[in-house]
This record gives sequence, structure tokens and C-alpha cells, in this order.
Amino acid sequence: MRGFRDRDFVESFDGLIFCVIGNVHPRDGVIGYLKYVANMESSIRVKWSRDGVMYGRILPFYSATGVKSVLDFLKRNYPEYVKFDEYRGIEFIRVPRNKISIHYKPEERLREIEKEPKDSLESLALELASRISEESGVPLTFFGVTGSILLKIHNLQYSDIDLIIYGVENSYRVREALKKLYKDEKSGFSLPSGKLLDSWAEEISRIHPLTVDEAKILYSKHKWNRALYKNRQFSIHPVKLENEVNEEWEQKRFRYIGLATIRARIVDAKDSIFMPAVYVVDNVKVVEGIDDAKKINYVVSYEGLYIDIASENEEIIAMGKVEEVEDIKKNEKFYQLTIGTFEARGKDFIKPIAWLKNI
Repeated sequence: MRGFRDRDFVESFDGLIFCVIGNVHPRDGVIGYLKYVANMESSIRVKWSRDGVMYGRILPFYSATGVKSVLDFLKRNYPEYVKFDEYRGIEFIRVPRNKISIHYKPEERLREIEKEPKDSLESLALELASRISEESGVPLTFFGVTGSILLKIHNLQYSDIDLIIYGVENSYRVREALKKLYKDEKSGFSLPSGKLLDSWAEEISRIHPLTVDEAKILYSKHKWNRALYKNRQFSIHPVKLENEVNEEWEQKRFRYIGLATIRARIVDAKDSIFMPAVYVVDNVKVVEGIDDAKKINYVVSYEGLYIDIASENEEIIAMGKVEEVEDIKKNEKFYQLTIGTFEARGKDFIKPIAWLKNI
């Protein structure tokens, strides 16, 4: 049975549109962040509309601090969408299942576009997905389109194309195909460079604890899933299928220990291209913070910026929230460093040691 997958969207009976986060959700709700609100005034220059209804984008950029402001908005106006979760030990934006009026599925939307594109952006999205499908050998049925195109509120002039690739092995094949396409100047695919790279780097360094130079390295060498096709910005997001997810929300209990900065070696990064990105680590050294951080087994990022940022045997430095995790099903405990949390207040990060000087 198809469940709620990462980067699906759900719309509530209250006219609130949420982007789903991850594939693992509580039995009584869906974890996501509020992105659009019907008939809401927005200060953002780009406008979104559908069937005569204007949608205000409440979250100008995704980050833990941005989500915190949205959580506060919901607590004031729609408190039933915020719940303290006994398993994670924090408040979450949670869409009650009985509040969901529409479940938007990216693969269904791409099939609809495949039959009859309604405008130039839909045509380009189909062309892009088809090219990547051909180059990777992954059937088009494993692709989807998310974001404003999924919701049919896209802006022909400004909207990016946000694709989904479903399946673990399919995702790896798409990653390798894109890396090859970026090297072919005639392919139509390109990584950001020049003034555009400067702009992306400056923007992200204002939101996250990266220098402009670090952000340039990130976008020009690591972020294979955000680039340009025929000068239109696009992204592609790997998402697991249901039979590839072996976890339930109620399976684990998390206990907040404190904040720490660590240095560690990555021993397994195969799940780092998904949300959340999971890195198995060893040789952990505490740079700053609580001593328990030396027990960390995993670095887990809910901040998409740090997806697939480092490989096996690379050393990283990371700052985040230290948690003791009890796996009730497996009857075991372990420690993880979590990136993208409210507690870190936007100061958390993952950086390959190779980026840094004088360490």
C-alpha cells in the first residue's frame, strides 16, 4: 500500500498545504511543514494561484528556524496541527489524518503531465524527467514531480522544477547519470557557475553556518541534485519506496542529551541521499560540548543541504543535537547527532574536513 512519502504534499480542510517530511509517520498523523496557505497575504515577490485562489507561501526558505516560526503560527491559529510527540520528546507540526482533504502524489502528477502538458513549464518538466530516465536507464514510472507543479500553482516565469526519483538503486543510477551529464557541455545540464553560483552561495550562507566559499564548494562539487536544465533551475530528490523502509514511528524513543560539535569518520553513507540523511560514523572526537557525544554512532540530518555531502572514509566535522535513542523493537540503545533541530537554533552543520583549513 502506498503511504505518505517524503515530498508528497497534503492539503487540509482548512486550506493549509503541507510538504511531507520523510517516509515514517505517526499512526494518527503526517509529519510535514506548512508551505502554502490559501488567501494569505505573502511578502514574497513570486505569487502562486490556482482556480482563481491565491496562495501565500508562509515559509520563504526551509530551515529549522523557519519551521519554528511556522510552528508558532500554527499554535496561534490552528493549534490542532501541533502536537507534543512522546517518542521524539518535542513538539511537531503534525497533520491529523482526519484533517487531510487531498493527498498529492508526485508520480501521479507526472503521469498526468505525460498525457497532456498544459503549459511550457509542464512540458519542460516532462522533458527533463524523460532525459534523466533515458540517461540513467530508470523507467519514467519511478519519477514524479513535486513542489508548485505538483499542486498546479506554478508560476511560468519563476517556478523551479522539482523532481522525485523513487527507489534506492534507481536513485544511485540517477545520481551517476547526472554527474556524467554535467560534464557534457552539449547536454543542456549544468551546475551553477559565475554570478549564479555566487548568488546561490551568498543566499545559503545567510541562512546556514557556511562561509560563501564553503557554499560555493557545496553547490559546484557536491549538490548533484540541484542544478540547471536549459537554464531553468531544477532539483531531484531521492525517495525510498515502502518496501525499502523498515521502521515505524513508534519504534524509537529519543532523549535529548545536549549540543556538541564532533569530528568523525564516515563508515557508511549509503542512506545519506535520502531524507533524513543518515551517516554511520566511528572515530568520534568531541571538539566542543558534552562528553557523551563521543558515543555517537550516527549523524542524521533533516536539513536537506547536508544530504550526500560526504562519502565513506571521509572525515567530517559536525555540530548538532546529541540524542540517546532507544529502539524498542530491537531492544537496543545508541547515540546520534541530529542536524536540523530547533535546539541548535540554526547553528548546526556537517562539513567535510577537506573544506576546512588549519584544523
